[in-house]
Amino acid sequence: MEFRKYAARFRLTFYLVCDFESFLTPIDRNEDVDAIKATNLIDEHNVCGFACHRISEYPKYKTDPIIYSGPGVIDKFYEHVM
Repeated sequence: MEFRKYAARFRLTFYLVCDFESFLTPIDRNEDVDAIKATNLIDEHNVCGFACHRISEYPKYKTDPIIYSGPGVIDKFYEHVM
């Protein structure tokens, strides 16, 4: 068996596979309800960690997955990506 459909393969040479973990916390129910959106918010997501893995067709650019859980999750994620 041989792969011949090179035009059908994924065309990006690099991409990130990321997963964010979060938990729900109740929000203050005394806040005004947005009448335009007609929504009633109950909980909000608070990010508590992430995992990120760089994939590449070039072996020298592949990295091990990075896992972070702690304070400043979004800042750490941006720091990692940049």
